Amino acid sequence: MKSNTIALIIYGDNNSTRNALTEDKYKALADSLIEAGFIVKSILYNDSKANQLEKELLQFSTVLVWVNPIEQGNNRHRLDTLLINIAKNGVFVSTHPDIIIKIGTKKVLYTTRNMDWGGDIELYPEYDNFKTKFLDSLDSSSIRILKQYRGDGGNGVFKVSLAEGDKKKVHIIHAALGNEEQILSKEEFHNSFRKYFENGGILINQKWADSIKNGMVRCYITGNKVSGFGYQETNALCPESDDHNSKIRPRSGRFYFSEYCGLFQDLRKIMESKWIPQLQEIHSIPDELLPLLWDIDLFINDVNSQHTETKYTLCEINVSCVSPFPPSCINHIINGLKTKMSN
Repeated sequence: MKSNTIALIIYGDNNSTRNALTEDKYKALADSLIEAGFIVKSILYNDSKANQLEKELLQFSTVLVWVNPIEQGNNRHRLDTLLINIAKNGVFVSTHPDIIIKIGTKKVLYTTRNMDWGGDIELYPEYDNFKTKFLDSLDSSSIRILKQYRGDGGNGVFKVSLAEGDKKKVHIIHAALGNEEQILSKEEFHNSFRKYFENGGILINQKWADSIKNGMVRCYITGNKVSGFGYQETNALCPESDDHNSKIRPRSGRFYFSEYCGLFQDLRKIMESKWIPQLQEIHSIPDELLPLLWDIDLFINDVNSQHTETKYTLCEINVSCVSPFPPSCINHIINGLKTKMSN
């Protein structure tokens, strides 16, 4: 194993021609790594390749992984086993599956609910618990968000309320499907969510954030330092007006900024000085195990607030497949790798 060898893992079926060294999302990073003296190779992963890849990946000092948690309708069980095995043999893996489980699932909303960014969050560890308790939460809040344990792109994220004009039925919108609405009986509603508890799954119940209309800021992090920002004016499930029954607005693109952007210096300061350390303490994560690239999505409660502690609400944390990302992250990743290899 050479100390300067890096594998960039992306998803690809057996006939795929994808290459992280030439693909737009990763090319700038790959070129910069090579320019910095690293030997870089693109590796395609799918479950059928897991066994043969284990031996190959042991030849690298570092493995950087960009595979969605539920890519192509699958799960990460075989990939996670592979990554755990090579990590035990001295390969640095970013992000290690143990860290993904700690902070890269929707459960992190519940474990950090008492932090500044937290809020009204419930967790249902099993189906019967969900069936007994969830609908009661609609009595005190007109809208809730249900989130499955692991997902991406709005998959398994639902906006839920009692149906207008008929409180015996439930109105739901799936974030992944945009404006596709359903009105279900309470029994139909419960049955439709049973599948999310299979194989140890859970559901998270989060209070609806009216501040979604202010857009979402994504804070990119390398290790324990902020390395860039993204701002998305319209995120999934954002209504066209203050009327919650209005149509969902199309998602907008995300605009990227460096870590020095003046718009977000309050967030950078509190993230590095307070929130990241608190997150690490809650989940027992030392600095050396933090991912080389991860991000934290936050709703902006009040764009004019001078009180950063109450300005933002956590939406989710992404650690398993963070791309695209601001160009400013690249030097942070390279410096992080150099530091790890010198230790």
